[in-house]
Amino acid sequence: MPRPVAGAVAGAGAAYPTAVNPASGRRLRLVIGAFGSEGDTRPYLALAAGLRAAGHEVAACSDRGGEDLAARLEVPWRELPGDFRAHFAPHGGLRAALDRADGGLSGLRFFHRMASTHTGPWIDTLAHAARGFRADLILGSGLAMYAAVAAAELAGVRVGVAGAFPMTPTREFPSPVAVTQRSIPLLNPASHHVAARLTWWAFRSPTVRARRARGLGAPRVRWLDLPILYGFSPALVPRPNDWPATVAVTGAWHIPDEPAWEPPTALRDFLAAGEPPAYVGFGSMASADLAPLLRTLIAGLDGRRAVIATGWSGLDAGALGDLPETVRLIEPIPHGWLLPRCAFAVHHCGAGTTHAVARAGIASVPMPFAADQPFWAARLRARGMASIPLDRRSLTPADVRAAVAQARTPAMREAARAVAAEMATEDSVGAVARHLLAGLVS
Repeated sequence: MPRPVAGAVAGAGAAYPTAVNPASGRRLRLVIGAFGSEGDTRPYLALAAGLRAAGHEVAACSDRGGEDLAARLEVPWRELPGDFRAHFAPHGGLRAALDRADGGLSGLRFFHRMASTHTGPWIDTLAHAARGFRADLILGSGLAMYAAVAAAELAGVRVGVAGAFPMTPTREFPSPVAVTQRSIPLLNPASHHVAARLTWWAFRSPTVRARRARGLGAPRVRWLDLPILYGFSPALVPRPNDWPATVAVTGAWHIPDEPAWEPPTALRDFLAAGEPPAYVGFGSMASADLAPLLRTLIAGLDGRRAVIATGWSGLDAGALGDLPETVRLIEPIPHGWLLPRCAFAVHHCGAGTTHAVARAGIASVPMPFAADQPFWAARLRARGMASIPLDRRSLTPADVRAAVAQARTPAMREAARAVAAEMATEDSVGAVARHLLAGLVS
């Protein structure tokens, strides 16, 4: 029975690499498929742009939310049908599923329904892109992984797997989506296998039906024989010793800052008017209780300066009541510009935000919501750069005060700076190219 696999890739430096694999002189021709929130699609568009800047030929397929970014990065792009952001809205199907305290079963049912609707069109889009682009390989990730496998068979090309969090079984830590992040070496591999089987349960019947409709048999995939790429930093998750050579950990794929970008004048003036503020942001998390949650956070900050990123929540100042002069609501701002100007970050610990905060060299106050977020909170905590995580369901101002006090200690600030220095040396895009090229020429 096919199960998701893990792969790893190395970090992202300040600028894209410019060299092609020196051993083979070959250039990659690949299509990347990704579907989901910004954290699920943005890294892959960043990877596509980085590989193109290094001389490789890359196209990307994602949901419609990636269209503008792909155009800005000059990445050839096609739409994978579906509107993930609509499902993640405060009253959308996925948001409602994740808000239910049933161990993730409602989320799996939601993904089953989504796969039933979209798997066939995703396969067709990816296969058509691979043929038209004359790709050597389709790189599938996340929700589009099973579709990528089928599309590669239709197009007659190879397939690889990419991920933002580790799925490959290991004794060194439990599955990022396990019920608990307590590490028990004898049981850790089983947690990965259980997570893989549950994921396959959600996607199995839609995948099999879509494959049969296109003349393909049941999937027969030896996952650990495929090239596997993990776009997270080894500074946060060192590569386990029990992973096979097909798995590479490269570091996070991110978009370098635009030198000409300028922030809004009001934000620049606010930052210049006092000490560095706290950053508060929860990305795509748009829970119905976000407004009262933010009011509790503001109370716990005790007058400390803060900027609150609205993300996908759609919140405005009216939903929060009268904001103190020390707090500003902000529209999306490049993390690479804003976070180094902040004192610490209160965030949901999505993979992308976690890496952006770590790259900025500031401490974290984690408040995970779901999925792999408790895993990233634990990794930050293990590196000494995060407070004890906040529980959003029982949050009090006193909890916030205690966590902020931890995040402001000199030891935690120094640990955050040390991790940022490690991440600055990573060449994530180059690591991807080397790993994939090694597989293509083997």
